[in-house]
Amino acid sequence: MKITHAIFCFLTTYACHFQAVAQPELNRIIKEQQNNDDAARKENNLVKKDVYSIINKKHNDIAEFPVEENCFLINEIVLEDNFLQRASLNQLKEMIVRRCMGMQGLEKTVSLIQDYFINAGYITTRIEIPEQDLSLNKLVLKVVPGKIDEIKIENNDIYQYILPFKKDDILNIRDIEQGLENLQRVPGVDVKIGITPGSRNGYSNVVIATNRYRSWNLRATYNNWGDKSTGRQLAGGVGYLYNLTKTNDIFYVSGTTSTTGNYKSISTYYSIPFGYWDYELFYSSSASRQGFSIADMDLSYRGENKYFSAKASRTLFRNSDKKITGTAELIRRKADYKLNDIALLLQKRDMGNVRFGLHYKQNSPGAALNGSLTYQRFLTWFGGTPTSDMKTGEVNEASHIVNLDLNYTRLLRYGSLDAYYNMKFGAQYAPNPLTLQDQFTIGSRWNVRGFENSSGLYGDKGFYLQNTINFMTSYKAIEPYIGIDYGQISSSAYTHNSGSSQKIMGAVAGIKGGTGALGYDVSLSTPLISPDELNIDKFTINFHVFYQL
Repeated sequence: MKITHAIFCFLTTYACHFQAVAQPELNRIIKEQQNNDDAARKENNLVKKDVYSIINKKHNDIAEFPVEENCFLINEIVLEDNFLQRASLNQLKEMIVRRCMGMQGLEKTVSLIQDYFINAGYITTRIEIPEQDLSLNKLVLKVVPGKIDEIKIENNDIYQYILPFKKDDILNIRDIEQGLENLQRVPGVDVKIGITPGSRNGYSNVVIATNRYRSWNLRATYNNWGDKSTGRQLAGGVGYLYNLTKTNDIFYVSGTTSTTGNYKSISTYYSIPFGYWDYELFYSSSASRQGFSIADMDLSYRGENKYFSAKASRTLFRNSDKKITGTAELIRRKADYKLNDIALLLQKRDMGNVRFGLHYKQNSPGAALNGSLTYQRFLTWFGGTPTSDMKTGEVNEASHIVNLDLNYTRLLRYGSLDAYYNMKFGAQYAPNPLTLQDQFTIGSRWNVRGFENSSGLYGDKGFYLQNTINFMTSYKAIEPYIGIDYGQISSSAYTHNSGSSQKIMGAVAGIKGGTGALGYDVSLSTPLISPDELNIDKFTINFHVFYQL
């Protein structure tokens, strides 16, 4: 018993010594495991297709009113049965009135107001001129709403309640576009939506054919996106199932393991649409193990991470080329770290967070812009507990975090050369010091390339700018690319990157493409600017290969 007690005290002493002396190394290991977890989630994420209107916006010039001899002065326009109460519509009416109108002027007025409703998405709504006495200097127009008669779904492939419209609703092309997004969110479909005359006057049928040809996918991956300490070579597999409950839902299970080290992870995801809403659940678990030598003693380190999130998204606004979405997310994270089976209590985490976001998307000829602004803070409402550094006051318990992300793509054409430019910008702001897991990280393929084999930089505040030019070729879908990236971190003394700020810059050149079910991405990256204390390689060869059924 005395020997056992002595060994326990000895190991505990060394564990404390490890935490005090080797804190930067321990932080690096924890962040690398977290980065591996984040990379696996990004790799498995399905990019959902955005739908924008193919109907050209009407641009009628209000100044092009005809001058007529036989006319009536119109001082007021009244819209009967108007369901669209908007200030801009009232402004349009004010711009039209106080004119002398004949037959051509009346037709012009009807056309302007009809186009207003079409631009607002009400493509089957009509504007009519009822019988009236224009000598009263008032023009009365009747709004005849175009409504939905029947929703016809071929093969009963989905339930109607996932669509943002129903029978007897006023038909709006924005609702149709949202419904098309809900249906096209999964691979293996070729959705067609048609509008046909209904059985009643002023009504239309919405006819939907999903043309589903696959309800599952399997993908195997192999890459060197891991870290040096637990193995660079990572093998992974993911299986997707679609439309399990006839709601166009998405489910996947994935696993990743290091073939040259000791890293393993498993994750699962489920998502279901409902009208203008989208709901997501995600869970992941990972384990990392490696050895260290301190004071001529070999020690075994093991880390375990668990992550769970529940997220709700709602489309708040959309028109022919823009979309704004709001999100709310609950996050629960657990982390346990051990040294020779002795728990490192200072690093133990059981954190709860809430995150709110606004997401903006805009599509324009030859370009697309995606942006998101999120706010996150720490909570104990659903089981989370303050971390050790929160209890000691080293970091702020509320952990207020603001993140901004932008993604801009632009087509480039110079003669026979076809290319596109992609810019990614990410930034984090925190008014107070943050615990390690919340700190902003740069120095990976997702932000500043050229530092894939380094520990990267991390801190409370920072940003990065990633620039890539991709060259499109007609030969076997081969796509060469070049890029240059810059990032900066403002850190607290809590991290190993102490000081006012740290800067890195890197460059990359690569080639990506695919043939059939096989895809690949091979690149060579190099650091251009880095702090002296950051251990870097002059060049890094990166590869990623996947095969998908």
